[in-house]
Amino acid sequence: MASFTFSTFLCVAVLSGMTLARPDLCQGPCQEGWVYLNKRCFQYVPEKTNWLDAEKHCLLLGGNLASEHTEDEHRFLKELAGHSDPQNGAFWIGLSDQYEEGTWIWSDGTRAISEGDFLRWNSGEPNNFGNENCVHSNFGGESNWNDIACDGQYPSICALRFNY
Repeated sequence: MASFTFSTFLCVAVLSGMTLARPDLCQGPCQEGWVYLNKRCFQYVPEKTNWLDAEKHCLLLGGNLASEHTEDEHRFLKELAGHSDPQNGAFWIGLSDQYEEGTWIWSDGTRAISEGDFLRWNSGEPNNFGNENCVHSNFGGESNWNDIACDGQYPSICALRFNY
């Protein structure tokens, strides 16, 4: 059974369409259209673009493609994407190995994957099948991370970080 913090539960409940007395709890310090979790604001972007254009869009908004560092964040982002477009599955996140094959880096500059970090790859991934250097989440039967060609067209999730 999944374990969520109380604030994550409230936000997921709101995103799932449950009626709560304070649906604004998810907004926290975020601007309208953004959702708050763990000192970051997230926004689902339904327009399908390639990874680089998705990252550039997030940069224009003042952030980056979202990074995932905990199971709570992983589930929260999948719920955010599912709430916005239940027919859609995968969405871009900020993980890539475009600069050095096998060295996975988050576009927001946060800690990249190394021993002991959060990982949520689908079975058999990353496999670099046909030069796959970017990552989308919520893919396939396991609904986790998959490396894929960066020119694929997917929605995305942007994130803004608060440093307080």
